[in-house]
Amino acid sequence: MPARSAFVVAGALVVTLAGGIALGAGVLDGAEPEPASAARVVPEETPEDSAARAVADAYRADLGEAPLAGRLDGASVAVVTLPGADATIIDSVTATLRASGATVVGTVALTERMVDPADRQFVVGVAEQTLEEVKDTPTDDLSNYEVVGAALGRAIAAKTTVPTDAAGQTIVSALTEAKLATTDASPTSRAQLTVLVTGAEKDYSGGRGELVATLAAGIDAAGVGTIVAGPVGSGTTDGAVEAVRASDAAKTVSTVDVVGVPFGDLVLLSALQKERAGTAGHFGTAGAADGAWPSAE
Repeated sequence: MPARSAFVVAGALVVTLAGGIALGAGVLDGAEPEPASAARVVPEETPEDSAARAVADAYRADLGEAPLAGRLDGASVAVVTLPGADATIIDSVTATLRASGATVVGTVALTERMVDPADRQFVVGVAEQTLEEVKDTPTDDLSNYEVVGAALGRAIAAKTTVPTDAAGQTIVSALTEAKLATTDASPTSRAQLTVLVTGAEKDYSGGRGELVATLAAGIDAAGVGTIVAGPVGSGTTDGAVEAVRASDAAKTVSTVDVVGVPFGDLVLLSALQKERAGTAGHFGTAGAADGAWPSAE
């Protein structure tokens, strides 16, 4: 393998949208009806239940029947995973993108070291070295971790879908050799859209969250649009989605925190459609400034 290669195209299982959802517990469980006098214990609604209900209500009120197919026809998408992202969620996001007509050009997994403030100086140093000979990505006006976002953005994102070049391969190779990312194979092209997939962990406070937000902004600047997406919980205090929403990156980077709940895939695609058109938004649970669902316009 040439020294200038090392990006991953993660093969994900293609899934089929469920035909319907049950928003309550035990409604269709097949149990025999209980006598009217029987005491019933009503399950406490979880954040996941609340998120699912809000998204489903918005879906019915605004979009009616909204299939996946065709929503992102002709678009190219790169998937970047943050530490702690669940493999099932990653597979679901990738399958949703493909079902929408988008081409998933590859997946790169960032390591703990990449988003650890204690390693900031090392990470920035690696990024600076990879960009020294890249004439179309100047770093003079970039500070600190902005250089890292610019480097990763140069490797995987572009305004139009273009073949991956030697510079992009070198950047990804350097990141993998430095154990800042893991990859399996080189991509065929740089993508217009990027989805950063996170988990529900509450460990993105302080500098860690700042690094993720800066990284997302750098990727966004290189391409057409970027979304940070995660399950319910990622949008609450110290979650990765919340960190992006609380940062300056929120002006241009979209967020979704209902991946994995009913209709969450449609929220993601609708948000990506808006990003493709040049509009950022924040959708999902109560912490989402723009509501449960990207309204049709």
